[in-house]
Amino acid sequence: MHTLVSTSHRPLARTRRAALAALCAGLSLTVAACGGGTGTAGAESTGRAVPGDTLTVAEQQAPPTLNPGSLDLGFVDFTMLSYESLFYLSPEGKVEPALAKSWKYVGTGNTELSVTLRSGVKFADGTAVTADAVKASLEYAKKAQGNQAHYLTDATITVTGPLALTIELAEPNPILPTLLTQSYGIGQIISPKGLADAASLTPTTASQGAGPYIYQPSDSVAGDHYTYTANPDYYDKSKQHYKKIVIRIVQNGQTGVNAMKTGQVDVYKGDYTSAASAKSAGMSTVGLPVILQGLSLIDREGEVSEPLGDVRVRQAINYAIDREAVTKALLGSSGTPTTQTVIKGGDGYSEEMADYYTYDPAKAKQLLKEAGYPDGFELPVLAATFVGFDTMAQAIAGQLEKVGIKVKVTAVTSITSFVENQTNHKYPAVSGGFTEEPMYLEGLDLFMPGSKVFNGFGSTSPELTSLFDKAAAAEPAERAGLDRQMQEYLVKNAWFAPVAFTPVNYYVRPGIGGVKVSAGAPFASPLAFYATK
Repeated sequence: MHTLVSTSHRPLARTRRAALAALCAGLSLTVAACGGGTGTAGAESTGRAVPGDTLTVAEQQAPPTLNPGSLDLGFVDFTMLSYESLFYLSPEGKVEPALAKSWKYVGTGNTELSVTLRSGVKFADGTAVTADAVKASLEYAKKAQGNQAHYLTDATITVTGPLALTIELAEPNPILPTLLTQSYGIGQIISPKGLADAASLTPTTASQGAGPYIYQPSDSVAGDHYTYTANPDYYDKSKQHYKKIVIRIVQNGQTGVNAMKTGQVDVYKGDYTSAASAKSAGMSTVGLPVILQGLSLIDREGEVSEPLGDVRVRQAINYAIDREAVTKALLGSSGTPTTQTVIKGGDGYSEEMADYYTYDPAKAKQLLKEAGYPDGFELPVLAATFVGFDTMAQAIAGQLEKVGIKVKVTAVTSITSFVENQTNHKYPAVSGGFTEEPMYLEGLDLFMPGSKVFNGFGSTSPELTSLFDKAAAAEPAERAGLDRQMQEYLVKNAWFAPVAFTPVNYYVRPGIGGVKVSAGAPFASPLAFYATK
């Protein structure tokens, strides 16, 4: 869940991602609302799939680089087309073969992954995809200082054959295959030629991957549009749904919808302000509510705000918020009220916690009285002026004032300042945004002691740490229960005061299929889009 969300609608990665989750998620993810639900959602398309000529997708922000090893998660759509990943994350959230034809965890504990590659696969420069080449790319991503590098920090990669390698981890990681899919740049493999001059992997040079498409700098203009043509040597022609894919940069929602009306854009990642006009123009809307807004009660030991050190006070804050009213007022039908940090159907979701904090100001006052604050107290809250985080803070402040808690909001305009102020032990609570993730990643990014930005006071809990460690090493069936227990701990102990989820929206022209999202894959992949007739 996190990253200052980039306007490209994807979480950046841990620390920075975390921080940015708040803003990036903010800058456009949080505003990308309207439509959505749980389960799997997809654009309605009638007719059969047919080979497509050109697909044009619109994004809201241009990437600073086209190097998947150092690229922010918010821009992986720009590299997944030309850099094949080890694994593929399907729209249903299932990890499937890509460069790797098979894989398995060795033994127990989720600390060693054995991978076997496909044979006969070539990079766009004609050289073979080998275990040595894959190792070199992963080692580069590990050292490239990108915001995903930490996922491989403790990894030791060993080549065991021409097409075989193992990835050994110092700590358990139950979702390493997911992290090496197209949805994360570290899993997108760069050729040895590309690694030899990684600094040149920019919008002005051709791509150096083994993906279904090849980036064409001569037919692109950085900051305006990026063109990819079908790779003639790609190993699976059935995955090349178009001869050409163009990603255009369209920052204004109405401009994006207008471009769709005239056929200049086929799929647009827009925000909620475009929903009505997109619908009236006959476009489909696809999206799940995955961006969380609310309060992070980070001073859980009462270092700066003594009252927050009492769980009853944090619970009182949750009971004092009328989530339905705030959501309706600020987000309208695009918001989904929540008391959890994961969406329904998502990893760790607990049905028992769904209505744990019903709006009950009387109970909030009683808890405050029991904790020794019958007249309330003053609560400093940090907020950012991006995508309504400050507006959400003010709305929550109005709710808490009714039970005697006087919220003092400090809104900052700088992302750097927002990040720094979450970790300098100055503000005990933060109003921000987070991108929902699997519980394992939420632990790393959001609530474990090492999660830096979003756990700025370094809160620890032996019970929570024990659950996290057990889940990380567990088999999937057992892990599901442990993930729920972690979520229940966070809710019952009120580490957060969530308010609502909003979706990331994709607007789709008729005749386009494959634009799907699910709880396991909340961001649509352009690799899956296809033409219909």
